Amino acid sequence: MSVLRRIRAANAPGPPEHSVVLRIAAAWTVALGIAACAAEGELGASTAGVAIVALGAGSVFSYRRRSRPMPWLKLVLAVVAVVAFWWFFFQISKANGVTNLGAVEGPLAVLFTWIQVTHAFDVPSRRDLAFSLAGSVTLMAVAAAQALDMGFAPFVLAWVAGMLVGLGAMWGSMCASRPRAASALVGGGVLAAVGAGCLLVLPAPSVSSRLVFPSSLAGDVSLASPAGLEGTGGGATLPVRAGSPSGRSTVGGYLGFAGPLDTALRGTLGDQLVFRVRASRPTFWLAESFDDWNGQSWLETAGPGPEWRAVPGGSPFGLAPVAPSASGTEDVQTFYLAEPGPNLIFHAEVADQVWFPADRLYMDRDGDIRSGTSMGPGSIYTVVSLVETPGAAALAGASGPGLDPSDLARFTELPHPYPRVAALARRITAHATSTEAQVLALEAWMGRHTRYTTDIPPLARGADTVEEFLFVERRGYCEQISTSLAVMLRTLGIPTREATGYVPGQYNPITDLYDVEAKDAHAWVQVWFPGYGWQSFDPTAQVAAVNPSPAATIGHEALGALRRIPVLPSALAAGVLAMVAALVVLRRRRPATEAAALGATLERAARRAGLEPGGPESLASLGVRLDAALPPAEGEPAASLIAAAAEAAAFGGRAMSPPEAAALARAAASVLRRARRRRGARAGAR
Repeated sequence: MSVLRRIRAANAPGPPEHSVVLRIAAAWTVALGIAACAAEGELGASTAGVAIVALGAGSVFSYRRRSRPMPWLKLVLAVVAVVAFWWFFFQISKANGVTNLGAVEGPLAVLFTWIQVTHAFDVPSRRDLAFSLAGSVTLMAVAAAQALDMGFAPFVLAWVAGMLVGLGAMWGSMCASRPRAASALVGGGVLAAVGAGCLLVLPAPSVSSRLVFPSSLAGDVSLASPAGLEGTGGGATLPVRAGSPSGRSTVGGYLGFAGPLDTALRGTLGDQLVFRVRASRPTFWLAESFDDWNGQSWLETAGPGPEWRAVPGGSPFGLAPVAPSASGTEDVQTFYLAEPGPNLIFHAEVADQVWFPADRLYMDRDGDIRSGTSMGPGSIYTVVSLVETPGAAALAGASGPGLDPSDLARFTELPHPYPRVAALARRITAHATSTEAQVLALEAWMGRHTRYTTDIPPLARGADTVEEFLFVERRGYCEQISTSLAVMLRTLGIPTREATGYVPGQYNPITDLYDVEAKDAHAWVQVWFPGYGWQSFDPTAQVAAVNPSPAATIGHEALGALRRIPVLPSALAAGVLAMVAALVVLRRRRPATEAAALGATLERAARRAGLEPGGPESLASLGVRLDAALPPAEGEPAASLIAAAAEAAAFGGRAMSPPEAAALARAAASVLRRARRRRGARAGAR
């Protein structure tokens, strides 16, 4: 066969497909893929609207021309596809290649959309519709790559429903029969089981730093002064306000996110979502660090030079890491803001690179990072950090260049002597042989002898937070606990600072993101180790070493949900359901008529009496055999009479009266008891 003939054979239209359900399902799944891409910001609303309208028009056109396809139309559509691919490669070439994920996904969605729209004008046969169903998968995949929450789930469910209907209609068309609902349910169950199985075997997520990461701002407001912390910069309408001791503060003023860390404040943290994070590993998301403790608040000491230095160069910003050495494992975090936040760049430990859409950032001498604008919901930025993860033995033997004298002084300085605190710290660490052992001993003591709670009275005027916490209350939340630990360490001469930010939050196995809520705001302690820099310690929160797998998270959530179920009400509900199920089963097994019930009882009596079935026989014959095997005593009913009455009612057209039916049922039960007695007698004789 010549090449031309092969091409013609490959492009020859198949038999026309007449199933309207299959065509609607194919158009439905593609339209949902387009709508999902628009909902996730990969397509403009107008582009998606035009594409869906064109898709519908193409589907109607193809249905009407299914028996008379136009040979020249394939050539036109091929030209359109080539132009679309040329446009796509032109767009990604402008975006510096395929490593720029943010620049590729949008054009990819446009390419897939117009391929599907043009294809819709030439789908005469079943195989063409199968291509549309399969093509909708690519659109859903592009949308899923940008999905950050469960708002994407309705699109998935609607798409799965359309796909199941389409596959069922395709199967029915192939078999020339109408698909059954049971088949669709079975197929849906199999698909759900396969999807759940795939989710459970997925490994823990990992992020590569060899890609260019997305960043964008939304609702940003320029601050009046460079590097001014949002909430203190004058002249701007800012969404975050500092708290005051007279009233409870929210996430803005709590934990130092809008100024000094005032431990006299009593914060109220809700469960509103603050941001989501895709990260190489879970960790503390660091916002600010403080070195100056005055007895009630933590402050940042102004240095001899400019407090904040500008970091120019544009995204990605290369930072000079504030660490003993620019080493460590790369940890990539992408932050997706859901609420207006301060202009703090959250990060894990030592930030090395930042993807942020601005001309410059600001960084202080301790590694804290700020932007020159606020950040509203929808803002995105990415940080690559260098994370040191030394083990206990490495920290115990830590050696290398220490802090310079000025830094050592500011990270061990106290506002006044703490004789009782120092005595307590020395007693607790009396047997510790290294700095790491001292930290762990104090951390363990705090865990055993103090209680975490937010229900504590306000700090009295002039009182010292640490003295009040350690020797009066021993109740408090992360600010009081971490501050007391920091002061105890400083009384031992160990350089320590206070850190604020967020713990990882709840990991979502569907989106591979950590959902960080306001209640995840936190304060903890960082201790300096020669050769390793600042290491985090926290007696009130545990952070996993690696990202959990979806299976581990789902299992943990399932066990947690089971533990929250009350035992007694659940047992009662299960008992009621079991009773209802038993009644339903018994009702279904009960014979439909009184005659059938009598026959069933006599058959059970024959089996109990050990009578072998005599082949197909009438109920009357069975009654005669039962009387021969189980002769009725005086006053006992005969099985043959019961059988005759049942046959008369079943085949003679004579209906039983309720009293007669009840009497015959009692007589049949009597025959069954005789059979049981005989069976028991035979067993005893053996």
